[in-house]
Amino acid sequence: MRAEIIPGILTHTLEEYATRLEMVEESSAQWVHIDVADGQFVPNITVMPHEITGISTRLKLEAHMMTFMPERYFSDLTVAGVTRILLHREAYKDLEECAAALHQASDYFTEVGLVINPDTEIEQYAGLQVQVIQAMGVHPGMSGQPFVESTFTVVSALASQKLPVVLAVDGGVNSDNLKQLQKAGVSRFVMSSQLFAANNVTQNLQNFTQLVTGGL
Repeated sequence: MRAEIIPGILTHTLEEYATRLEMVEESSAQWVHIDVADGQFVPNITVMPHEITGISTRLKLEAHMMTFMPERYFSDLTVAGVTRILLHREAYKDLEECAAALHQASDYFTEVGLVINPDTEIEQYAGLQVQVIQAMGVHPGMSGQPFVESTFTVVSALASQKLPVVLAVDGGVNSDNLKQLQKAGVSRFVMSSQLFAANNVTQNLQNFTQLVTGGL
């Protein structure tokens, strides 16, 4: 499966969101990953879906919902242009409840994904209505955290289920662990602080893309 780097945006003001979005638009990226947090699932509060409905972009939008009851935001997200949504397993009391939310999300979005925190027990995910399973390489809520090494174990456990999904990792991805994650079965990498370093998303994205495609 073709490897892909997706720039991630975690911002607290609309101005900062627009600035980062513009940086990504100037790069070769096709997708942008938008972190959404309302201060309950994680302590941080980000720009919320209703705030970005008026901002147009050439990019395809993926929303990572760091919220309880993300269903509250589905309508605003579709108005904002989001076509892929990622819901946290930890936002639901059991897998059955989570599966119902994922099914509901499929009525709004072209692609639906499940997100798993580093310390969450891996369950059997066969039968879930998802196209993506994303392992968090950090504890959600803040950008720039160090990579959690147990993520390799999580990825291996997910890969062993041989599900017909894209395996993704979000957070802590860098030049030291990227190739190892790729060998473990990850084909999609969400990166924030590493890509926005020196405000040079275009060059940083090119470098990491070359790394996963064997160019470096």
